[in-house]
Formats: sequence, C-alpha cells, structure tokens
Amino acid sequence: MDEKSVLRNRARSFYKLDLTNNLPPGTDSISQFEAHPRQPRPPAEPKRPVPEWPPEADRKGKWISAYLDQLDPETEYDRIIQTSTFFTGSSFAIAMGYTSTLILLTQTPAGASAVHSTGKLFRRGHQRFYETQDRLLDWMWYGSASPQAVEGIERVNRIHAGVWKNAPGTFSHPWEGQMSLIGSAYFETYLRDLVGARVRDIHPKLAAAWPAWAERVCAHFRSEPEDGSRSFGVNFPRDWKELEAFHKWYRELPFDRYTSEEERVKGAVISKGVVDQFAELWFPRYLQWFGRQLFLTIVPPKVREQQRTGHPNPLVSKLVKLFLKIQLDLADIMPDPARPILRDEYHKIKSWEWYKIDAQVVEKRRKQASLIRNLLLGVLLILIAIVLMRGWAVGGIEVEALNVENE
Repeated sequence: MDEKSVLRNRARSFYKLDLTNNLPPGTDSISQFEAHPRQPRPPAEPKRPVPEWPPEADRKGKWISAYLDQLDPETEYDRIIQTSTFFTGSSFAIAMGYTSTLILLTQTPAGASAVHSTGKLFRRGHQRFYETQDRLLDWMWYGSASPQAVEGIERVNRIHAGVWKNAPGTFSHPWEGQMSLIGSAYFETYLRDLVGARVRDIHPKLAAAWPAWAERVCAHFRSEPEDGSRSFGVNFPRDWKELEAFHKWYRELPFDRYTSEEERVKGAVISKGVVDQFAELWFPRYLQWFGRQLFLTIVPPKVREQQRTGHPNPLVSKLVKLFLKIQLDLADIMPDPARPILRDEYHKIKSWEWYKIDAQVVEKRRKQASLIRNLLLGVLLILIAIVLMRGWAVGGIEVEALNVENE
C-alpha cells in the first residue's frame, strides 16, 4: 500500500504514547489526563483600560521593563506579550524558534506523520514559515481572544481537519499541540541558558504572562471529532515554572522507544527539510553551511540523535554560541528600541504574494551566488594580471641589466 492508504487504515491507537508514569507538567493525575481534564481558563475580564505605551520621544533607556512593571499579567497578558514581541523580536529569532520547535514536535509518531503527509514543508517551505509566522504574530498583535485570533485559528483547525481525515489519530493529543506555543514562549530563555548569556532570568511580568496568553490561544484549537473535539488548552501549564518544566519534560521524552523505524525516517526527512529551509532562507548560498551549523547548535543533542540530523562541528558550535551570546548581551546593554520594528515588518510581509516566496528565495540566492562568483573571479584575474605585470617588469629589468653588462 502507498503512504496515504497506510495512514488512512492505521489504528488511531498507533499514535497514543503511554505517559501513565510520566505525566506532562500541568496535569495532576491520570484521571485528569484521560477522562476529566482541567479546562482552560476563559479570557480575563479587564479591570481597567490598558496603559498606553509611552510617547515615542519618552521611550529612552530600558523603558520596556519599566512599562511592563505597570501591567497586570493576570488580565493584561495580551499587552505584555505584544510589547515584548514587537519591540524586541525579529523574524530571524522567530525562525530559529519555529524551526527548532518543529523538529521537537515531529519526534512523535503523530507529528512526523502529519507533517510528512502534507508535503508542504518540502514543496513550499518558505511560504509555510511566513504563513505560520503571520498567524502567530496575529495572535500576539491583536490578542488571544480577538476576532482575528479566533478566525485565524479556526482556519488552522480546518487545515488540521484535512490532515486528520487522511491520517486519523494525528490530532488527538492536546499536549503535543501545546508544545508548539510552549516552544515559542520558552525559546529565548532556552537560548540564553544554552549560550551562557549574561542575563538569563526572564522579566517576572513576562514569565507570568506567557502561560496565561498561550493557554487562551491553545483553547481555540480542537482535537479530532472522534476524540471529542477537545480543546488543546486542557491541562495547560498554569505558571512559568510548569511551562519551563513542560519544555524540559518534552525534550527528555524517550522518543526512541515510542517511534518505529518508519516514523524515525519521516522525522529525519522532515528535519533535513527544516534545516535546509532555514539555511536557504536566511543565508547566502556560500554561507548556508554556517546556517546549518547554527541551527544544529541550538537543537538539543538528544533531539539531534532522534531526528538523525548529525551534530555541529565542535569549533563552529563554540563560535556560534559566542556570536549569539554577544548579540544577546549587547541587546541587554543597549537602550530598548523606540519603535516596534517587528510590527512594521509584520505588516509589510502581509502584502507579499506568499505563493511566490519559495521561487523568489531560490532566485535571490542564485543571483547572490553568481555575483559573489563573478567578484571572486574578477579579484583572481586582477591578482593574475598583477603577478604577470610584475614578472614582465622584473624580466625587463634583468634584460636591460644584461645589455648594460655586455656593453
């Protein structure tokens, strides 16, 4: 049978992992995990008008931290996430978080089968990234309970429905879906620990806001009808401590015992596609090797083993960590941005013709490679010309000297 037939006829239980003795943080009992889940919290009722950002002229020094100190993470979590993301974030940082989390997610049989079956990662990987980024930033800009978030997530639910019709059982486990948002929330903290950044502690208001925001977003996602169309927000980590523990718990799951060779091969193929997509999108052709080394450096070793990505060169890995540490430390020292730079980029990207992005990236990298090749060829020809001219000049001097001696 072909892959589609195998997926359609596979028992849903194939994708269920036995977590009886290793429940995800946020889940208090096996009863809560299986039959009586804790439901996600509803959107918080505002207690006051949300404080506005300071006028741009007054946004000096480390103003973001002072502004966050004014906010209530129990009711103003949307504003906290919006401020932190759009003033300090970038598409490149989102790409690192997105790609490294995708590799984590596709370690499970369900994740590997779902992503592999659509094939979009391999056909339109760059479009897939920008679409995912756009949805995520919609939820962050407009808020977790906004019409834009609700409508956008409902479109994602319909996309997922198309997948689970062809691969029943791949969207039946809320904890797997939760990792996509937990990975985004925890990525910077993970990265700071990995590279040994000077500042590793997250702002306390941001730490409180992340689980509150992500739980409300997850609440809009639904599992398959055969699974009761459960909310993906059930048993979500209730605070930063549980969210951090969930991320570590997921990274350390024994996926080598949970997956067959078929799923491991799919995971490896997906991971290679993810690494290649990241390197091609963000680095010129002659530097894509460095992009791959950077990416492999931020992926945990255990995950690299499971997904068969290989490991980064030890020396290059140290240089990557040093480079990232310097970037983070400089950002911590420098004044906070006065403008939400990511907001401007986010709105600009919305106007792009996304279906053309993959072809445009390939063409851009081809032109860059051609330009670099021509420049190097030009430099080489100039050096050859200099050497030849110098040789002729030296030869002429020697001939002239010989003629003088003969006279």
